[in-house]
Amino acid sequence: MRVRLWLGALLALGACAEMTRRPPPEPPIDLAGGLMVEPLPVIVDRAAADFDRGGAALEGHPAATALAVARLEWLGGEARPGGRLAELPASYLFGLQRGVREGRQALAIAPDAPTDSVVAALLTASRAITRGDTAAARAALTGPDFRDTDRPVLDRLREPGPFPDTYLTLPAIREEVGRIIAAGRTDRRVASEFFDTGVTTMGLSGQGAR
Repeated sequence: MRVRLWLGALLALGACAEMTRRPPPEPPIDLAGGLMVEPLPVIVDRAAADFDRGGAALEGHPAATALAVARLEWLGGEARPGGRLAELPASYLFGLQRGVREGRQALAIAPDAPTDSVVAALLTASRAITRGDTAAARAALTGPDFRDTDRPVLDRLREPGPFPDTYLTLPAIREEVGRIIAAGRTDRRVASEFFDTGVTTMGLSGQGAR
């Protein structure tokens, strides 16, 4: 009897902890193109479109490139513990990590730069370029998060090069996020998505992961 009561108390405590768990911070509205109840699927969908055909459409569009890499960076940050993508199979997370690395190499972003500050800098640069203020854009992308190279950062934004790993990874993540939401595995008590644990999903390798 005592054992059952003890187990019941543990389950109740776990349920209370789940109910009081704070949602992840809301993303900057630029990433989804506006304020969304469920920003994750919108951002994933836009990111997949950004890097379609390896990001070929980004060539010659520096503001769009800065925004696209900001979306990629944000998604990478959501793979951290407690993030919206943290419960995806390891194969998806590995692919996303490779995609983030492509974005950082393309724009000479320091490998250890904090995700949040990189996203903020890229969004500032994107807005500045859109309004024609290249000096502000250059200033936003200067500092410890960005490495000095022989090639100016604005030139990198105009010609970022291909993103093959990102191109392969994001459509798969978009499909998985869609399946998760369609299966009702998000916490509808809050505006931000949470993934339930303990549900088997398919990884990029085709093998189930928990």
